[in-house]
Amino acid sequence: MTPETTIRAAEQPGPANMAIAPRARRAPVDFIVLGAMRAGTTTLHGLLSRHPAISMARDKETDYFIAQKNWPRGADWYRQQFDPACALWGEASPNYAKGRDFPGVPERVARHAPEARLIYLVRDPLRRAVSQYGHSWTMGLLETPPGDLPDSHEYLSLIDASCYARQLDLWRAHFDAGQILIVDFDALIADPQGQIDRVLAHIGAAPLQIDELERQNGGGELSRVPRGVLKLAHGPLRPVLTGLFGHRSRAAIRGLLARGPERRPPAFPEALLARMRTDLAEDAARFRAMTGMEQAHWSV
Repeated sequence: MTPETTIRAAEQPGPANMAIAPRARRAPVDFIVLGAMRAGTTTLHGLLSRHPAISMARDKETDYFIAQKNWPRGADWYRQQFDPACALWGEASPNYAKGRDFPGVPERVARHAPEARLIYLVRDPLRRAVSQYGHSWTMGLLETPPGDLPDSHEYLSLIDASCYARQLDLWRAHFDAGQILIVDFDALIADPQGQIDRVLAHIGAAPLQIDELERQNGGGELSRVPRGVLKLAHGPLRPVLTGLFGHRSRAAIRGLLARGPERRPPAFPEALLARMRTDLAEDAARFRAMTGMEQAHWSV
């Protein structure tokens, strides 16, 4: 089976009968957490992983539907990311909500999983962008000083990932609005049970009681892992590590390696923050209008 294998829309079950539909007659994935990056996707991935009927992808960010990344690996590779014993298969790949850098993702998902339920997490656009910069800097993936960011490729990418209305336009061109659930990062942190209830109802899964919230991908822990190790683990060794260790095991190993001094990313000057607010304002206003979410706590 190749990535271009067509799965007929008529064979796709809705959320209500997902649990009884034979896997072979269904799309390669039932639901996708699209992003946004640094808006709680790892936390939500962890919560969904606790559900006995749900198999989250072995590699949290499969990036399967991205042509420049794992699309060439094919559908068989993608299916091997999931536990065939579970009724629902899902993944979380924040790069799917970076339309500027990775075009064509909504079209591929719509072609091969037209009935997929989609979850899009959003966060204060400015804080999300700053957090993404800090995460990339900590990982050694971005070394541009904040003062040199304006008008650079890196700056435009940060802004694009925080333009939620722009990203929703791309997805709504191929999916009904009812297929896309929007979850606010701050609401997820403040009321994880309420938000997981919404998500599970959206994807057609039974309720699950959440006793505590495991926040993951914390910058403090990552910043104490040597940069060389992080680059290696997210580079050539990543396929090997994901094949040998599950998500929880990898998190435990990362914790054991977090023994070095904490690295702190450089602060953003106020002039840059003001520029970013200006560049994000129009999209934030359009997001509020198109979703009806007031987001009064946002700084934009």
